[in-house]
Amino acid sequence: MKNNIKDLIVNNLSLNFGSNTIIDNISFELEKSEILALVGPSGSGKTSLIRCITGLEDPDKGQVIISDSTVFSDTINIPIEKRDIGIVFQDFALFPHMTVTENISYGIKNDKDSKTLSQISSLTDLMLMCGIYHLRDRYPDELSGGEQQRVALARSLAPKPKILLMDEPFSNLDPGFRMQLRMEVRRILKYLNITCLFVTHDQQEALYMGDRILVLSESKIQQIDSNTNVFQNPKNEFVAEFIGLADFLDGKVLNNYAETEIGKVEIKTNAKNGESVNIMIRPDDVHINKTKKGNGFVVSREYRGMYYIYNIKLNSGKLVKSLSSHINDYNIGTKVDVELKPGHPLICFKDKVII
Repeated sequence: MKNNIKDLIVNNLSLNFGSNTIIDNISFELEKSEILALVGPSGSGKTSLIRCITGLEDPDKGQVIISDSTVFSDTINIPIEKRDIGIVFQDFALFPHMTVTENISYGIKNDKDSKTLSQISSLTDLMLMCGIYHLRDRYPDELSGGEQQRVALARSLAPKPKILLMDEPFSNLDPGFRMQLRMEVRRILKYLNITCLFVTHDQQEALYMGDRILVLSESKIQQIDSNTNVFQNPKNEFVAEFIGLADFLDGKVLNNYAETEIGKVEIKTNAKNGESVNIMIRPDDVHINKTKKGNGFVVSREYRGMYYIYNIKLNSGKLVKSLSSHINDYNIGTKVDVELKPGHPLICFKDKVII
C-alpha cells in the first residue's frame, strides 16, 4: 500500500532578484522515506530552491511545510536551525579541530555536557553503518575524501532530522569511488527510512539515487516523475536530451507506425495519420553495420570500455548516435547501414512537447 505521509510540501514557491525570476511558482511533495533527485543545468534554480527550503533564502511567496509544520508562508518564517533539516554539503564542512566522533555528535540535542548511554549506542551504530567506526578518533585532515563524506553523512543523520538535503555530495570525489559511495549512501538512506532531497547535476546519478526525479530548467519544473518515466517518457524535448542521450528523427504517422529516413518504426502517440512528428531515439535504438553502400557514415566515436557511442551522419545530413559493442571497431569515415531496432514503440514530439 502506498505511503501517503508527506514529509515535505512545497507550494507555489517563487523567488525573484530584481527583474530576474529565479524560482517560478514551484510546487512538489516528498513522501516519507522517499528520495527525490533534483537535477537541472547550471542556472536552473536548483541552489536557490534548496536555499529557500532550508531557510537560507527568503522566497517572495509560497509555502514550505515539513512534517505537518509550516516553516515558511506569508506570515511564518522559521529560522534554519529550527526547521529540523539535515544538510550534507559537497565540501563536507567538517570541523577540523574535532575528531570523527566529536564531529558526528556535535549536532545532537542534549542539555548535559555528557551524552546518554542510548545516544552513545546510537552513535556507535551509526558509525558502524557508515563504515567509519574504525576512524572514530581521527581528525578530518587524516581522512580521504570518501571517508570525510561518510562522516558528513553520519553527522547530518545523528540528530534524526525530519528530512535530509544532500547538495551535490559526491561532486568532489573520483568517478570510480563516487559510484561505490552512492550505492552505500542509498542503502543507508533506505535502511533508515530517511526522506531525502538529493541535488545533483549528474543525470546518471539522479537516475540511480532517485525514487523520483525533479527536472528543473529556466526556473520551472519541467517534469517530476519516477526515474523510469522521466527517461522513457519525457514530457518535452529538453527532458529527453537532458536525461540521457537523445536524437530526433522526422517521421509521418501511419496508424501505429511512422516512416523515417532510416525505415519504418512502431510509435506511441496521439498524433493523427499523416501528421508530421519528431520521433525520439536513444543510442541503443540505433543499430549500425559496416557496408560499402550505407545510408550513413561515422563522423566521430567515443570509446566507453564495454561499448562505443558512434556519431553517424545520415545521407540527409542528420546526425544520430548509435551504441555498439566494443568489438565493433569502426573508424571515422566508415560507411554503415543505419537501422532502427528499438524493440519497443518510440515516443513522439510536436513543437518540442510529447504528443
